[in-house]
Amino acid sequence: MASREVVDYQRHLRKATHTTAVDVFQWRMSMQTTVEREEIQVAENLKIGWNTLDRAQLRADTPGCGNRVHLNNAGSSLPPACVTAAVIEYLRLEEQIGGYEAVDETQEAYAKGRQDIAQFFGAEPRNLALVESSTVGLHRILSAIQLRAGDRVLVSNAEYAATMLPLLQLAGRVGIRIEVVPDGPDGTTDPMALVRLLDEDVKAVFAVHAPSHNGLVNDVGEIGRLLKEHDSQAWYVVDACQSAGQLPVSAAGFQADFLYASGRKYLRGPRGTGVLLVADRALEALDAFPVDVYGGAWSGPATYSIAADATRFETYERSYASVFGLIEAVRYAAAIGIVPLSAAVRRNAEYLRSKIGIRSGWEVLDRGRTRSGIVTIRHETVSAQQAKEQLTQAGISVSLVKPATNPRDLGTLAAVRISPHAFNNCSELDAVLAALPSTVPQARRG
Repeated sequence: MASREVVDYQRHLRKATHTTAVDVFQWRMSMQTTVEREEIQVAENLKIGWNTLDRAQLRADTPGCGNRVHLNNAGSSLPPACVTAAVIEYLRLEEQIGGYEAVDETQEAYAKGRQDIAQFFGAEPRNLALVESSTVGLHRILSAIQLRAGDRVLVSNAEYAATMLPLLQLAGRVGIRIEVVPDGPDGTTDPMALVRLLDEDVKAVFAVHAPSHNGLVNDVGEIGRLLKEHDSQAWYVVDACQSAGQLPVSAAGFQADFLYASGRKYLRGPRGTGVLLVADRALEALDAFPVDVYGGAWSGPATYSIAADATRFETYERSYASVFGLIEAVRYAAAIGIVPLSAAVRRNAEYLRSKIGIRSGWEVLDRGRTRSGIVTIRHETVSAQQAKEQLTQAGISVSLVKPATNPRDLGTLAAVRISPHAFNNCSELDAVLAALPSTVPQARRG
């Protein structure tokens, strides 16, 4: 607030002896511009989440918290005990009665679990495909939309390598044209810059919600809105791998034709699980090539049919034990609530940024006004590899982000990625700060 507004606010508080917290919040909102109101709302959400989250219970639910300081949740998070129990319980059922029989025995529970996952992502069960990983989901998308020579594909500047590699292959194989949407002043994808690139040749738009190598958060909802407003027929694909479980994610709210996410990261599900959401528009137009016997049927000697819903993107063979673990992870997150989870994750991340950013020689690479739980840092003389090794020796799990993750952003130097979750407490964050190296000879950097 400006100084005059601070004085007015203080006078208001002194006069309003019976003013509630809600009254004060509403008064503050009335004094602000639209942008400032948004910032106040974010702050209030953070406060609500921080005050209502039972961190002690989260830690009690997470056996791994007793073994080491786990700050690699953007890689693979520590699962709650209930997730592990769900996996083991299903494996025991297979052990007792057989794999096919276990599927038959759990059909009702499986159907209910699909409903819960779809609801968590703001979708209907018919729009949900359960896949083996987020990358598998992406590959199913690329197999379905059939990009051709001359097609323009727009991508955000912060895309992950796993998204760019098949697109680069398609550029070499069939001649698609990949164009990077410029960033705005805050370092996130500029939705209006994207609009200026639109024409009939743009067949697909890829946007990462929260990239793995930077703490920025792209406004994928605004991108989706503008694509619809300008009547673009391009397929809109949202990467929610890192945002699912730490930020509100809604396939319908983002107006995405496709949204894919990983189960093992902030959702805290098992490895080998992923989610693919497919909008009705895509279901009506695309056939999910290649389809297998789970998503289609060989109806005659020379005819076939495909499932009417997104199960056409699924395959018959999968780990049902892992899927039930994912179902339990989604239910666990939903029971806590995405608002308090998001608030706790972001507050942990901002605490680290505020402390590391003022240290001599350290640089926080994260950009954007709204940032995720992913904190990426570099030192002017300490190599990222050496910093990671020192943290590992201190019993702290972090990740090394290599340049090949996104050479446009990272250049030729790796970075250290620290990705806290809601279960991490302040003493663990302080342990990171205490273990971070200070300086070594310049030759060691890289």
